[in-house]
Parts: sequence; C-alpha cells; structure tokens
Amino acid sequence: MTEIWFIAAGVLVLAELLVTTFFMLPFAIGAFFAGIVSLITDSQDIQLGTFVVFSIVGVYISVKIFGPRKQKKEESTDFSEGVNKYIGTTFVTTDEIDIYEPTLQHVYGDDWQVVSVDRRIVPGTEVKVVSVNGTKLEVQTSKE
Repeated sequence: MTEIWFIAAGVLVLAELLVTTFFMLPFAIGAFFAGIVSLITDSQDIQLGTFVVFSIVGVYISVKIFGPRKQKKEESTDFSEGVNKYIGTTFVTTDEIDIYEPTLQHVYGDDWQVVSVDRRIVPGTEVKVVSVNGTKLEVQTSKE
C-alpha cells in the first residue's frame, strides 16, 4: 500500500502543475503523509485517516493563504481613470477638425475620432479635450 500512496502523491503533484490554482496540492500532501504512515503501520484506517486529516488541513491553509480576499475595495471618486483621463488634456491637431465630421487623430499614443464642439479648427492648433462622447473626443481650442 505504501507504493500506492507515494504514486498518488506524485500524480497529484504533477496534476497540480497543470492547473492554475492550488487545488491538488493539499491532497498530494495528504497522500504523501499517508505514505509515510504506511511505512509505520499496516492499518488502512490509520492511513486513510492521515490522508483525510492532512488533506483537510491543507485545504484550509491553502484557502486562508491563497483564497479570495474580503478586503474592502476603495471606490474611486476621481474621474481621471479610463477614457476620462483625456478630459482637460491638450494636444496639437494634425488635421482639420470639423464640427460634424470626426477626424482621426493620434492622441497620447491612442487613435481617436476627434470632433470640435463649436467651430472648425485648422491643423497645428492646440486644442483641449472637453468631453468624451462614446468613441469621440470633443475638443475646443485651448485658448478659450
């Protein structure tokens, strides 16, 4: 029976390498300690009890260490995250920006459809992002 416990422990450790969680590891540890106990005694009840106890303790420890955290997440009241980080930023236009037709502009590493909020803007003008509307940045000249 000793060989079976050690083979089971080895197979469970190999199976643990294939999964992304620590699900099989407690059972591999339980099988390993049951194999050690099987070297001392031939009683299968004691071996099975050792396997169950070490597996349960291993599951408990792995859940406590690697389990989900119940920490309170901080909710952000700052709207400078995601696409809202562009609001208030300025950039220089490379193409003419119209009120009705969006123009593709490269803004801080990203390509955006840009539309003016009040009038046509000529290329080379510094503009300020006033809002994000869907996938479009709405801009006006930064002097206003």
